[in-house]
Amino acid sequence: MLPPLRPFNAPVLAPPPAAAHLEAPAPEPGRPELILHIGQSKTGTSSIQRVLGARRAQLLAMGVCYPASPGWANHGMLPASLVAPDQLGHFNPALWDGMGAEARLARFRREFAEEMAALPATTRLIILSAEQCAGLLATREAIARLRDLVAPLAGRIRVVMYLRRQDAHFASGYTQALRVAQISPPGLPPYGPDRLPHYDYATVLDNWAAVFGDAAIEPRIFERGSMLNGDAVDDFLALAGIDLAVPPDDPDRHSNLSVTPAAIELMRRMGEAMRDTPEGLSAASPLWRRFATAVSDAMPGPGWKPPPAEAAAFLARYEAVNEATRRRWFPDRPSLFAEMPAAAPAEGPPAPPPPIDTEAALEAACTLLLHEMKGTAQREAQLLVAQGRLLDRLGEDGPAANAYRAAIRAVPDHPVAQARLADFALAAGDMATASAHYAVLLRSHPGHNLTQRLGRLLAGS
Repeated sequence: MLPPLRPFNAPVLAPPPAAAHLEAPAPEPGRPELILHIGQSKTGTSSIQRVLGARRAQLLAMGVCYPASPGWANHGMLPASLVAPDQLGHFNPALWDGMGAEARLARFRREFAEEMAALPATTRLIILSAEQCAGLLATREAIARLRDLVAPLAGRIRVVMYLRRQDAHFASGYTQALRVAQISPPGLPPYGPDRLPHYDYATVLDNWAAVFGDAAIEPRIFERGSMLNGDAVDDFLALAGIDLAVPPDDPDRHSNLSVTPAAIELMRRMGEAMRDTPEGLSAASPLWRRFATAVSDAMPGPGWKPPPAEAAAFLARYEAVNEATRRRWFPDRPSLFAEMPAAAPAEGPPAPPPPIDTEAALEAACTLLLHEMKGTAQREAQLLVAQGRLLDRLGEDGPAANAYRAAIRAVPDHPVAQARLADFALAAGDMATASAHYAVLLRSHPGHNLTQRLGRLLAGS
């Protein structure tokens, strides 16, 4: 069952003279501001969410709440709680904690209410970020459900949405489609905004403006030249007024990456193979999700890119809605998107989709196998080292040494195993063996604290 919807009559709004001239209302005294970051997907949303989720304590000290009840990083539970369960088929089943969608979402509603009721009095800003808002909440009625939920929390609401050029967004989403078992050849669909309404940015923004008011809507362009430092994380933090230093190489900045072209071929081939098994292929399959995660970890890359002429032909179908979006929300820009395909639209029927490149798939399979074998060896060595440490505490030197030797068979240069075996050799007065272990550590881990410690012990012997 959906939560009850309060009666709502959309305000009749005259078209604004220009988005840049709209003045947002000041927040009500004593009530925090609230930023609704609604997407769209593939515009750095995962990176923004991971940066915020990993720094909750820092943010809280600044008076900023990034709630945990809707999700650790992605607040997808929020829009999911506002639609019928049959619309949630693409959600990762792990999100429901083994209790089913309806029960988990009921728990979320309780926990979210409790978390908001317990906000510190010093809270000046609440941020809710879920790219699923732009996709799941596709009608004004659904958007109004969200407004009715969050409006009592804030004195002012800002709705932030990053817009990406439609062809680039679809291409970027191809790898994500493979991850959720939507196996198809790469290619842009032959449809316009009538069949792909989520790419009709003019209507999407109009719907949100009708519910929250024009002044609350803050669309952004997802292009390097239009974002602070060419980066979505920096741009969003500046927009939110959050002075948070995130190093350029921080792994949270680099989330939800695409994969190499060869990895795409492997995923297509594996998808076909799993489809023919008795269990079949589905987004809910734990085996498929493990496989897709392993491929993403082993072979991050640029993803699929359509030929420029194909991209131009696809984008031409959205020329009218993009111009309408520009006129209303970006009147100072000569065009909605500055970075356009470097080719004229192709003439004639589209080329047939490419067959699976079996050689590329085989190459990717070998890369994945090597990556998984190395990972398995590392995990085995870690378990053996943990066993050795436990035996150390029990005073069982012989069995502990055997565990460390087994760890070295899995990972020959494992620093802990090498160092502990050197310790045993030193205790037995065997300088030659200890020196041999030190040589391995010096070659493989010269800066490791265990290497330096062993060097000092050997020098003092």
